[in-house]
Amino acid sequence: MLDRVVTQSGLLELIEELGHTHQLIGPVARPVPECDPPVRHFYQRVKHAGQLDLSFSYCTYSPKEFLFPPSETLFNFEKVDGRFTATPVLDEQRRALVGVHPCDVHAIELLDHVFAKDHADEHYAARRSHTFIIAIDCPTPCTSGVFCADMKTNTATQGYDVMLYPLATGDGANGNGQTRYGAVFGTEAGREWLYYNRRFTSPSAEDERSFKAYPQTKAAAFTRELNTTVDKLPALLDRSYDSLLWEATARRCYSCGSCNLVCPTCYCFDMHDHNELSETCGQRRREWDGCQLPEFAVVAGDHNFRPKAAQRLRHRTYRKAKWVKEQSGLAGCVGCARCDRACTAKISSVEVYNQLAEEA
Repeated sequence: MLDRVVTQSGLLELIEELGHTHQLIGPVARPVPECDPPVRHFYQRVKHAGQLDLSFSYCTYSPKEFLFPPSETLFNFEKVDGRFTATPVLDEQRRALVGVHPCDVHAIELLDHVFAKDHADEHYAARRSHTFIIAIDCPTPCTSGVFCADMKTNTATQGYDVMLYPLATGDGANGNGQTRYGAVFGTEAGREWLYYNRRFTSPSAEDERSFKAYPQTKAAAFTRELNTTVDKLPALLDRSYDSLLWEATARRCYSCGSCNLVCPTCYCFDMHDHNELSETCGQRRREWDGCQLPEFAVVAGDHNFRPKAAQRLRHRTYRKAKWVKEQSGLAGCVGCARCDRACTAKISSVEVYNQLAEEA
């Protein structure tokens, strides 16, 4: 059932008000003349809600960088009286992530699990606890090539503060031709935001009818791309460890790591200490790393236990479709196809899965 409804103009006014207490981050259109269409959307910090494009279809990158930055200082250290002391650097800026699609909601849920498991990461936890997530559901596939329906990540029932569902366009005195959003809260903070803002109104009987039909209409719009089901992928990969497909596909791989950089669920990182010239102070920094880079698996003694591109490609595929799911119960691949689009060699995850299924 819907909790509230709001028009697009009312929603933007509410987000603008939220910007008085939170840093706003959401989809912004950038002109890219060499592309077709000549525009791309990116999650960016904005000063005003009017800079957001809530009708966006697909963002080139996920919002992961605002919770797990590509590079961050974990702590500063200083030598005092012959001993080093460390001072942690925590980002407690209140921020609102606007327009997060279900696939990225699932990706954030995996990051939440990873950085809270065993020993919680206080740096990630500080950002996450101060982040308000306003998700927007996708009534149709956001772009060609996505396979989120196959991975069961094209819908989300948790992991957000508020989920907005685009309903039928309103008309007349109330709708004025604007998109109307049905809103469902996912947390207590989301409930308070919905129920204590006058621009949210109670759903009408027409809104409820539209929302009741929404799941069926959405399911019909999402086609299947995989020749197997996501539940069978772990067993399929169990049988495919020695497949010749890995070597054949890896012949095209440049080991550039583009797939790692754009993936919303990749969370590997490296650590570096940066010392000042005085050698009395410095900082420890965390930076993204990628399993497709040739040096990723180099250990002491200069031994590389995954020196071949085929080994690295297989490793990444197994993590995304088998190991993460088995260890956490969550999706390691959310079907956003960003890796496929970023790959300079045009290696497709869907093609890999389907070719393995054909072999089996």
